[in-house]
Order: sequence, then structure tokens, then C-alpha cells
Amino acid sequence: MSTTTRILLILAILVLYFLGLLKFCSRQICEACGTNGVAAAVTPSTADSLSQYPIQFKFGDMNPTKGPGFDSLLAAVMAGNNNSSILEIIGLFYEGEAAPAGFETMGLARATAIRDAFFKNIPEERIRLRGRLLNTAPPTDNNAWLAASEFKWLQKEEVIPETVEEVADGAIIRFPVNSTEKDYDPKVDAYLEKLAKRVAKTDERIELTGHTDNDGEADYNLKLGASRARQIRDLLVKLGVKADLISTASKGETLPVAPNTTDENRHNNRRVEVRLIKK
Repeated sequence: MSTTTRILLILAILVLYFLGLLKFCSRQICEACGTNGVAAAVTPSTADSLSQYPIQFKFGDMNPTKGPGFDSLLAAVMAGNNNSSILEIIGLFYEGEAAPAGFETMGLARATAIRDAFFKNIPEERIRLRGRLLNTAPPTDNNAWLAASEFKWLQKEEVIPETVEEVADGAIIRFPVNSTEKDYDPKVDAYLEKLAKRVAKTDERIELTGHTDNDGEADYNLKLGASRARQIRDLLVKLGVKADLISTASKGETLPVAPNTTDENRHNNRRVEVRLIKK
């Protein structure tokens, strides 16, 4: 056998050996990973893939459920109790959540349910309930848990609503009774100036929504809410904000954040909500 023939024979044997080895290894990998040779993804269960919160709700449901960290949250809230302060429970809600029977909004229903479930040891006169409309879009997954509550301890002199209250991605500006003029407060002017400077840099859009208490007819209140939103818009334009960055709307008396049963609560409901929308 010539040298050339021997070399070709050896090469042929090596090729057959490596082809056999490759087939064997591929079979082992497929058996370990899946029939198509691609590692099978480990899909978490629906429950594992959903974020959970110490106090949580389902969309459209007023009933709270305890979640991970509930005991720690409750202890942290109660640590602020000095036996004279007032606990403010804020129920958060989305505009698409219908108000349960007997409540003005889902937010107030949630705040009430939290009080009744977890804070029975605090006298009702030392608890203030509020709702707050969320500016963000609701979750697309109907099984998602919502972190729809906030807590604050207030001293008695702080119970009167602030004329401007900054919240995530916006603010709440409150108005006197039957008025389109905001409460006079340097804090409101300072906030509007800060807002104007911010959007000059970011070009964020500003959405202004006017709200009222339930005094007067519904049609009148719808117009009053619109006038309040336009008044804030005009102030912002004077401060240099481009008019085409501002939109206005009114919900009238339809989305109160507190029951219209006291002067304080009605003041909470007379407001313009400022929402900042990133481009």
C-alpha cells in the first residue's frame, strides 16, 4: 500500500470517527435539553411572575390582601402613632375602576376597607380617608397585583389640605369654593415656576384635569372644572410654557377624592390635577 493510500485511509477513518462522535454528543444534548436541541426555557408560574406588595389589590376590587412584608409595613406605620396624630389612609385607583356601591370612587372604597381590616385599634376620629386617581395606565394583565395604598401621619394642624401637593409625575392644585382662581399661596406660584422651567428643558407634555365638589348642578361643575384647568394653563403660558404642550380636560364632580361631607373634604375635591407625560 502506497504512502498516499495509507494517508487517505487514515483521514477517512478520522472523518468517520468524528462524525460518529458528533452524532453521539448531539443525541446527549437533545436528551438533556429538549427534542429540538434547544434548551427548554423555564417558564415561571403566573403567580411567581407577578409582583406582590405588603397590601395589594386586584384591578376593580376594593378588598385588600396581605402580601409579602405586610407585618413590616404595619409595624412601620404604627411606629408613627403618638396617640394624638391623625392617620391618613390614601386609596389609589385608576379611572377605569368603577366605584363600588356606597362609595364615590374605588379609591375611597379601598381606603375604607384598609381601615376596617387593619387599623381597628385606632379610633375612627383619628383616621382620615382619601382617594387619589393614578395618572399611569392600568396593568394589561388582569391578574396583576396593585400597590394601591399610601399612609401618612398628620398633626391636627396639618389636616387642612395643602394648596399644592406634589405627587409622582405631577401635582394637585386646590381651589376655593365656587371659584376658578387657585388658592393664593406662594407655594403654588413656586411650583408652577418650577414646572415651567422643567418642561422648558424636557419638552414634556402637561395634562391638566379640573375637578369640583358636588355643590351645584353636574353640567355647571363640568364647566367649572374646565375653567379651573384653563386658568392653570394660562398661568403656565405666561411663565413661558408652549401652549401646544398643554392639554386641558374636566371631570366635574365625578371623581371626588374624599366624601363631600365636610368643608375640608370638599376643599380636597376642588382641584386641578397636573400630569406630566414624557415624549
